[in-house]
Amino acid sequence: MSEEEKEAEMAQPDEEVQGDEAADDSGVVTLTLNDVLELEDELIENTAAVLGAANDKSCSYVEGYLKRQALYSCLTCIPEAKEDPEKGAGVCLACSYHCHDGHELIELYTKRNFRCDCGNSKFAESNNKCTLIEEKSPTNDLNIYNQNFSGTYCVCHRPYPDPEDPVPDEMIQCILCEDWYHSRHLGVEVPSDNFSEMTCGLCISKHEFLLHYDSLTTTKTIKKDGEEDGEVNISTITDPEANQECKMPKTKGDKITAKFWVDASWRKQLCTCDECLKMYETEDVAFLLDNEDPVHLYEERSKARAKALVENEDKKFMNSLNRVQLVEAIAGYNDLKEHLADYLKKFAENKKVVREEDIKEFFDGMNARKKSRVEIPFNCH
Repeated sequence: MSEEEKEAEMAQPDEEVQGDEAADDSGVVTLTLNDVLELEDELIENTAAVLGAANDKSCSYVEGYLKRQALYSCLTCIPEAKEDPEKGAGVCLACSYHCHDGHELIELYTKRNFRCDCGNSKFAESNNKCTLIEEKSPTNDLNIYNQNFSGTYCVCHRPYPDPEDPVPDEMIQCILCEDWYHSRHLGVEVPSDNFSEMTCGLCISKHEFLLHYDSLTTTKTIKKDGEEDGEVNISTITDPEANQECKMPKTKGDKITAKFWVDASWRKQLCTCDECLKMYETEDVAFLLDNEDPVHLYEERSKARAKALVENEDKKFMNSLNRVQLVEAIAGYNDLKEHLADYLKKFAENKKVVREEDIKEFFDGMNARKKSRVEIPFNCH
């Protein structure tokens, strides 16, 4: 092994510690620097996915029923929503900041075709007005409210996170009712990660036409060697040319359970003949044909917008610096990077976990070095 390879290997965090919690002799649980940075990046990315496309200064009411937006339910203003979700109300991101600061808010993630309720007739008893827009309609008749507005989810009707549930479990959102379900309460095994969207069993029972599209779903199967594998159901594939008037497959699945849709473009394979279009309208699922409806597309746009905003702010900051300040900023960054790498290298070499006090010690040292360079004599020869 060359000297360069040795140095590269020594600079890597301990494999046994990286990505995991570690406890010292006193039993105190600590995290590696990598853990902290990864958690921070994940939090930032998740936040950007939900809020990146939202406006935190202007109420979204003026935009009407948005195809998708981040929403919150205020249980301080409408405590009766805890018992009756229909009495609940959804407020936009800006109103959560400007009209409901310090209130008990339930984060609803995103909802489709919703108009901000802040300050309308649902808030009559609390007399809480919207501080961003004074004139609003008393009601938003097209808004749909489910149990999430009460702070409960799934068929178990429990809050999330649930302080009384010791079982760690992921939550998956149904693309139709937009409720969230514990994976263990879906009634079927979740096929790992090889699916794009999920429809709960209750929604399948309400919209049985989806059973004709079982060919676009996947189920979890067990191989003979015991390994899990995703199997795509292909038994109901129908040649569209054999049914020119309606391309909905004639065969129909018989299992009314949660369905996991394989490909992100599965909606494009839904029939769009006149009869099917009428059916979608009657069953209030016409949004399935909207190319902008899928949550993952909203998240991608939100992340892109958030990234663009950050890059724009960085660019404006750099452009605001004169040549001397720019050189100093770059030099300061390189100095920090170099010394931080050297400082952390000893932890990697000794297979030690970086603690909060270690990082504080490093920056205290950097500040001391910075202060010692503040007054530099300038001589003109």
